[in-house]
Parts: sequence; structure tokens; C-alpha cells
Amino acid sequence: MYKRLLVPLDGSSNANEALKTAIALAQDWHAKLVLLHVIDITQFSPQGLGGGYAAVIKSLRDTSQEILTEARDAAEEAGLAPVMVVREGAPKQVIVEIAHAPDAEIDLIVMGKSGTNAFSRMIVGSTTNHVVQHAQPAVIVVNDRPAPHD
Repeated sequence: MYKRLLVPLDGSSNANEALKTAIALAQDWHAKLVLLHVIDITQFSPQGLGGGYAAVIKSLRDTSQEILTEARDAAEEAGLAPVMVVREGAPKQVIVEIAHAPDAEIDLIVMGKSGTNAFSRMIVGSTTNHVVQHAQPAVIVVNDRPAPHD
């Protein structure tokens, strides 16, 4: 089956559900997990934040580390040895770049339906949509709401 799963994480409930799904799949398939957090620096400008830019970036990096550490701990509790990756840039572009990198050998992406803000949770997020349309590996999109019962 699949051997190397990429799990983009942003701290949202959808991403956390995607992580749970990816852990279960990795256990079943004896696959490797690559946990990714992209620090979205595209929304900040050094000029716009003045002297506060460095503090904002440090805070974002600290948050990134917290998200990945929590995910790593969950994967390790399940008996997996995940790889943690942090990148800076536009999340939708970075996810696709990593998925296409020959040395990454990603063959499945497991990601949440939408991200952390309220508007994006109402629809399939633009990042998820971009990844589904542009990534070569297969993509599983996970929702944080349980499916309705018949």
C-alpha cells in the first residue's frame, strides 16, 4: 500500500482528525509519517510590523514547534517514529513542493478539510483545494465532524 504519508498540520480540529487518521493508516500499512507545519509568513511584512516582526516570527516558530511536538507525541504513543518538518512560506505551495520532492518519497497526503479560521471551516479550504488539484500523490481529506448516521 502506501509507504510514506505526509500530514500537514496547523493546529485546527480538522488537522488533528487528519493526524488520527494518518496514524491509524500508518500502523495498518507499516508506513512512515512525515509531520509538516508551514509557518505562513506571507501574511506578514517586516515593514508593516516594524520592530515587532522578529517577535511575531519567533511566536509563530514557537507555535509551530508546539503543534509538531504534540503530533509527534501522539504518533510515538502509537508506536510510530515520525519525521517532523517545519517550513516557511505559503502553506498550499509548500505542501505541494514537499509532496513532489523526489527525496521525500511521499505517496499519500492526509490533511484536514479546512484550516483554523471560521470562514475556511465553512467550505473546503483554499489550501486543501489547491493541494487536491496540484499534488501528484493521492490525497485523503478528513473532516472533524462525524458522518451523519442513516
